[in-house]
Amino acid sequence: MVRIAAQMPRRRRIGVYVVAAVAITVVLFTVFSSLWVDILWYREVDLSRVFWTTIRARGSLTVLFGLLFFGLLYANLLIVRRLKPPFRAITAEQEIFERYRLQVEPSLRWILPTLAGVIALFVGVAASTRWEVFLLWRNAGDASFGVADPLFGRDPAFYIFSLPWWKFVQGWLFSALAGVTVITAVAHYLWGGIRPQAPAFADKATPQVRAHLSTLLGLILVVKAWGYYLGTFDLLVSSRGVVTGASYTDVKAQLPALRLLTFIALACAVLFFANIWRKNWALPVIGVGLLALVSIVAGALIPAAVQRFSVDPQELQRERPYIEDNIEFTQRAFKISPDRDIAVSERPVESEVRPEQIESNATTVSNIRLWRPEPTLQEVYGTLQRIRQYYDFLDVDVDRYEIDGDRRMTMLSVREIDQAGIPEGGRTWQNTHLVYTHGFGAVASLPNSATSEGLPVFTLRDIPPIGDPPLEEQPRIYYGENDDAAPFVVVGTQADELDYQGTTDGADEQVTYRYDGTGGIQMGNLLQRAVFAYHFRDVNLVLSGLIDGDSRLMMYRDIRERASRAAPFLEFDADPYAAVIDGRVQWIWDAYTTSADYPYSQRMDLAGPTKDALRGTANYIRNSVKVVVDAYDGTMTYYVVDPEDPMIQVWGRAFPDLFTPGSEAPTELREHFRYPENLFQVQAEQFADYHVDDPDVFYQKQDFWQIAQDPSGVDAAGTARPPLDPYYVLMTLPDEETEEFALILPFTPEGRQNMVAWMAARSDPDDYGGLISYEFPSTRNVEGPTQIFARINAEPRFSAQRTLLTSAGSDVLFGDFLVIPIEDSILYVQPVYVQARQENSIPELTFVLVGNGTRIGFGDTLEEALTDSFVGQTDGSEGEGEAPEGGGQQRLAELITEALARFAAADAALEAGDLATYESEIDAAQDLVQDADELAQRLRERGVDVGGLGEPAPAPEPSATPTVTASPTETPTP
Repeated sequence: MVRIAAQMPRRRRIGVYVVAAVAITVVLFTVFSSLWVDILWYREVDLSRVFWTTIRARGSLTVLFGLLFFGLLYANLLIVRRLKPPFRAITAEQEIFERYRLQVEPSLRWILPTLAGVIALFVGVAASTRWEVFLLWRNAGDASFGVADPLFGRDPAFYIFSLPWWKFVQGWLFSALAGVTVITAVAHYLWGGIRPQAPAFADKATPQVRAHLSTLLGLILVVKAWGYYLGTFDLLVSSRGVVTGASYTDVKAQLPALRLLTFIALACAVLFFANIWRKNWALPVIGVGLLALVSIVAGALIPAAVQRFSVDPQELQRERPYIEDNIEFTQRAFKISPDRDIAVSERPVESEVRPEQIESNATTVSNIRLWRPEPTLQEVYGTLQRIRQYYDFLDVDVDRYEIDGDRRMTMLSVREIDQAGIPEGGRTWQNTHLVYTHGFGAVASLPNSATSEGLPVFTLRDIPPIGDPPLEEQPRIYYGENDDAAPFVVVGTQADELDYQGTTDGADEQVTYRYDGTGGIQMGNLLQRAVFAYHFRDVNLVLSGLIDGDSRLMMYRDIRERASRAAPFLEFDADPYAAVIDGRVQWIWDAYTTSADYPYSQRMDLAGPTKDALRGTANYIRNSVKVVVDAYDGTMTYYVVDPEDPMIQVWGRAFPDLFTPGSEAPTELREHFRYPENLFQVQAEQFADYHVDDPDVFYQKQDFWQIAQDPSGVDAAGTARPPLDPYYVLMTLPDEETEEFALILPFTPEGRQNMVAWMAARSDPDDYGGLISYEFPSTRNVEGPTQIFARINAEPRFSAQRTLLTSAGSDVLFGDFLVIPIEDSILYVQPVYVQARQENSIPELTFVLVGNGTRIGFGDTLEEALTDSFVGQTDGSEGEGEAPEGGGQQRLAELITEALARFAAADAALEAGDLATYESEIDAAQDLVQDADELAQRLRERGVDVGGLGEPAPAPEPSATPTVTASPTETPTP
């Protein structure tokens, strides 16, 4: 029994060793498998150097900062051992502590370096996360933005590429020295160099310990002084003043305070260094107290007092030069300068669109988008063209293609595989990973057309795909937007892949396929298959006899994960879009370089204007890269489309194999590049304020705009209308002769609803990226979307139809509200869908309403609505122009009916005590009565009997109050 008992500790030790060995093996194999899979994937996409550049950067930072911290900590611990004083126990507890310390002493030769090494490893790994900052600093070279800040005279490149790195180094040194100082002090206590229990008037620390700690504290203060110096540059992105950037208080109070604190911190460091010989803590402690006092008084209280008593009472006069700097640098950073980046012009505005303008702008009108891409058209596609439940349409994209010989705007969506839709009972491992591997084809439809049933007119449809744009070269979709797909599929196996299910002689037939492309990673030998199996935690990759060494494993098939994995330092647009090029699908995804450190530029939360599509804070953005991913083989090309961007120049130096000049993109591909929506939203949001150049006007916010509200939508909380989303149009811009693909947005004054301007971003290759702002004369009132939408809702025929349809069990849904410039006029278009309240019903395009001047056109199609909006309209020439036969009287009756409805609504509002609504309804009704009176007068001139309407009213007496054409209780009768 004694022998067995003696053997128990040894067995336990063996068990611990075995468990530790297994744990270490599992950890190492996990790291190895993940690393090896990454190496294979980067090799597949031909970006191995990108991977190794990142690994070297992270490894260099880990080793550099890990060794530096190890050296600091271990050297100080050795100094502590050498400074160990003779120990004299005072109490019994100290005698016990000394006995244990003597037992540990022989092992300190390996305990100390091991302890320092473990801590240094964590410190180094933490530092490696700043590899992007490191690479920007290391590769900055002579990168320049071509301008100097007005305070320090430095190029923005210093603030974006160098300053973040030096701030990181300073912060790391401060934290490292502080941590080492604390550990050193604890070690001195454990070895007896610090004795808090010493008599009251005895030294609590030996002279050697005081010298050691004084040195460390002096170094901390030197680093702190460096931090104060670097902090002076942060003033150029200060948020203290009216705008981002150095304000009056920052320059006159905060900057001198930081310079004073830098000097005092250095003086305190000198006092600590002097304490190595003086051995007196009094002066260093007084110095630190002075530093703390000055940081509170000069660093906080005085700037606050200057702001409150000198700036606030005369803020404009104090801040004017700094506002001017902010305007200039914000315009540069967001590329929205009216002088350099945006062609600004004031356009005359006609009251209405005339029929001859529609004829001369037939291309623009024929490409007006009546279908809302998501969710309306996506839902229709899914019902009509999904074909099988294991396919799905995840997005609908707007592009332009040659359709029947004409360049047309086209809605296109890719038919992707949806493995969650595999028939119940058939979701086996083999089906999920080897058979249902890819989607097939795409569908496309015209944006402004519908069948008699209210369904889209397809130009590309079915499986195999038929129509335009032709998708014959390679219709199979292995890489797409489905982020819920299986983490991998294996192609080139002994199992046939399901291509599609067709029909032959009335019977269903499965068409199979064997992948013959270059996408995916070869499975290789058994060891490599085992690595894949462990990485995906799927032993079937080893056990399946259908997989051989030539089979190819496809991973990261979601193009979002795929493209961002190779370039995590870029920001990406929310909407990658598919383009059919040379008979195969190519995904195009816009990528941005961003920074929050551009001096004087206004910082903004990107989530606001992009509706959470982009995240983070930025005051500089460029769409420098377009990533193109092949849907069949997954190859990725990062085209640099803005080579003048200094940030992409620096990243290009860091990753020379990653980027391809945009000039090398094939012509067919460049024809499908489009200006990105998220960038346009950000620029439009800033331009709404920063179109103002005068600092006085800017401060007073006299001419601030806002993106027009979407009258048919509500925000996430369901309480307010969100801004309109930018929308693509194929139109002839003012002063241009040919149509072009552009992205547009209208603006309204801040807090008001009338429209003051619209902005366009050009997307065609010859003028790609050009921004244009068309501003309306301040003397003209142009109705905005919410005002037109209110009139659309009040249109009697539409109101009656909506009531009828709703009561019959259908939902009436609004599509995108579109503001379409036609020469010097504005056309407003509102498509309306009807969807039955039953399962599997789809929205049908049922009505179109057109706002044209004061008229609301209503019809089943865009042509009918346009024609209806011209009823009673003349060509504007004196004594000329004809109304359509019988249409004038009809339009006159409609105007009077709508006016009566407005007057009734005004009466109801007055009874409810809603004076604001009462006033707006009265104004609208009087406008309608005036329109009716003008129309009646034109009809009378053409011999049409309209009763007493249209006759000139008698001139009022000079002292009489001007008469009102109509009132809620007295309405003209035709």
